[in-house]
Amino acid sequence: MMVPGHPLTLTLPYADPTARDPLLVLHVLIGEIASVPGSVSDPEVARRKLGWWREALEDGLPHPAVQAWRQTGLADSLSPDAFGALIDAVSFDIDLPRFEREEDFDAHCRRVAGAGARLEARLLGAPGSDDALRDRLSCMAGAAYRVRVARDLVLDARAERWLVPLDLQAEYRITRTEVAGGTGGYRFKALIRHLAGAGVLEIERGQHELAASDAWRHRHQLLRFHLDRRLGKRLVQRPARAGRERVATGRVGDAIAIWRQARRLRRAPGA
Repeated sequence: MMVPGHPLTLTLPYADPTARDPLLVLHVLIGEIASVPGSVSDPEVARRKLGWWREALEDGLPHPAVQAWRQTGLADSLSPDAFGALIDAVSFDIDLPRFEREEDFDAHCRRVAGAGARLEARLLGAPGSDDALRDRLSCMAGAAYRVRVARDLVLDARAERWLVPLDLQAEYRITRTEVAGGTGGYRFKALIRHLAGAGVLEIERGQHELAASDAWRHRHQLLRFHLDRRLGKRLVQRPARAGRERVATGRVGDAIAIWRQARRLRRAPGA
């Protein structure tokens, strides 16, 4: 995980030193579980792999990530049952879901990405009764996932993975075949702007609604969302690039932006 170019190399140094190892292990586990649908082509094999992960966490099977989960004390904060919502959300993703309305698509984004956000919130001490805080972080995670869907839209379309809801397809008069073939023209650019722009706005809205003390406590998540916000703004500004390449922001620019955002969070009154 800690290789040049991975977002954790930029955000993890700003986390509380005592939380860095558990956070790293948590994101390894999330990444291992979330990658199951894309790692195998057979849905039944994917379901069996997810079932294996449930068993591995419950029984402490000898997988390096499971061993680290125990050794870092992460298991004391997040029991095997805590990962159930994440595994269930990823299971739903195996069958290449289709959506009729944009609200259904957003709910899917929150379900998949929000499960990981809630795990991190629990690890870092979001009070058990503060559902509003976890919901806000979950919504921001869903918005960040929406931005990444926009970035990968062409690659996913070519792999016959198509998450664009029917109402947006009708509004922008575009199909998966056109996106995969690069023939969407201005309609493709408008769709990318809509998908990414709405994600950016939701991330910004969530940032403004969080109390300064909560924002500082959960700064690691917010800094990751900030990277997705930068990506989303890049897509809004130059949507045509998403049809030619996998758009990325510059590593140096990201590092500077993360440093500035962390400083803003630390200096906010009440942080």
